[in-house]
Amino acid sequence: MTTTPARPATEAQRARFLRILDVATMLVTTGGEEALQMSDLPSLAHVSLAALYRYFPSKQHLLFALVEHHLESVLAKTQPNRRAGQPVRERAADHMLRLFRVDQRVPKLGAVVRRLSSLTDPHFSAERDRLTRLHMEIVQRAVGPMSDHQRQVIWVVIGTADAAIQHWMAGILTPGEVRFQILTACRLLDLPADQIAADRRLADREPA
Repeated sequence: MTTTPARPATEAQRARFLRILDVATMLVTTGGEEALQMSDLPSLAHVSLAALYRYFPSKQHLLFALVEHHLESVLAKTQPNRRAGQPVRERAADHMLRLFRVDQRVPKLGAVVRRLSSLTDPHFSAERDRLTRLHMEIVQRAVGPMSDHQRQVIWVVIGTADAAIQHWMAGILTPGEVRFQILTACRLLDLPADQIAADRRLADREPA
C-alpha cells in the first residue's frame, strides 16, 4: 500500500520541502536519476531523515514532486505567443522546438520528465495525471487559442514530439531528424475539421 506524502503546512516546513526539491533537481539534472540517492539527501538538504520521508515516502514520490515543481515553474514562465496572425501550426512548432532545445541543454532531467509522464504504475496514476494536466496547461498557454479539432490534434503532435525526443535521447535520431518530425507533425494542425472528425469516427469504429 502506498503511503500518502505529507504536505508542508508552515513556512519552515515549506522551506525544508523546497530545499529537498532543489537539491534533488540539481542531482538529477547533473547526474541523472541514478544520482538521486535518498540516503544522501538529509545531509545535502540539511533536513532530518524523518522530514525527508514524511514528504517523500519513496524515491518515486520525490521524483514526481520534482517534476511537478519543474513543470509548475515552466508554466509560470510561459508567455503566450503574441505574433499577430501566426497560424496555430507555427505557434505549436515554436513551442515544441523550444522545449526540445531545453531537453538538449538538460537531457537527464528531460528523461525523468518523460518517463514519469508515461508511467503505468496504478499507484501513481494521480501524480501522472497532474503532470499531464500541467503539460496541457503549458501547451495551451504557449500556443494560444485553438479550435476544438486542433485541441484533439495537438495530442498527436505532442505524442510525436515526445517519441522523437526519446529516440534522440536513445541515440536513434539526430537533432535535425527530431526537428523535422516536430515540424511535420505540426502540419496536422492545418487539417480541416471535417477530415479530423472523419478520422475520429473511423478510429472509434469497432473492427469487423
